[in-house]
Amino acid sequence: MLNANHPYAPYLDSHAVPTFGNITGPDGSKLYYRMLSPPRQPGKRYPVYLFVYGGPHGQQVTNAWYGSLPLHEALVDKGWIVFTIDNRGTNRRGTKFENAVYRSMGDAEVQDQLAGVEWLKKQPYVDVSKIAVQGWSYGGYMSEWAITQTNRFKAAVSGAGLADRATEYGTEEHPSYDEWFYGLPYEKPEGFRKSSPITYIRNAKTPTLILQGDADTVDPLSQSQMLHRALKRYGVETELVIYPREGHGLREEKHLIDRLNRIVGWFDKHLK
Repeated sequence: MLNANHPYAPYLDSHAVPTFGNITGPDGSKLYYRMLSPPRQPGKRYPVYLFVYGGPHGQQVTNAWYGSLPLHEALVDKGWIVFTIDNRGTNRRGTKFENAVYRSMGDAEVQDQLAGVEWLKKQPYVDVSKIAVQGWSYGGYMSEWAITQTNRFKAAVSGAGLADRATEYGTEEHPSYDEWFYGLPYEKPEGFRKSSPITYIRNAKTPTLILQGDADTVDPLSQSQMLHRALKRYGVETELVIYPREGHGLREEKHLIDRLNRIVGWFDKHLK
């Protein structure tokens, strides 16, 4: 828990206690989830915020949410359910589970995330008409991928995502990770194109807020600019917020507070 002097401290609410469980994924895999809920009232249905964490390798549902806890608790305090699920690609689940995204990022993961959504829709306390998605880094990429593959979400937020994998490879600081997945875009462009949200941008209908640090060298600013321009071109409601002096993770207090308030505001606007 953050100390009382931290800028996020006013947003924390000790009643938001996580619960954990699992569902069966599309390929039969066990998918673990974490859920934060407000005190539920009989007969009442609640909106859902689907949080997709970064990675995918290197994180899992039990340890990936700590940095987003203030946002999650702020949403719970406003009456939202916060739901996070391990999609394929998550670490510490065995080679088959982790490497399901090899040379095919996006497909397996969004199937698993949507399996979580379908499970949620069967719960009597979920308002199925009010489900939103958000993530940062790889989670931002997954939010972008989701809005080009389905219209099930009423609102989306992409933070420091990547819209086009080939141009990402050519501008990011450490391209070896993408090269491990796909090889070189100069020699094997098909995989890069297939796994890029921008390839399917004409399918997008979901109002999308885009957040980005202007000094990000992991997922450069141009990726968010590309997504923003494409969404505007096809008439999708969108906003692009660029934080000065910020890299891949925000650090300045005023930016951290602004990000939290913008995400909550975006969801309030589109899922009242």
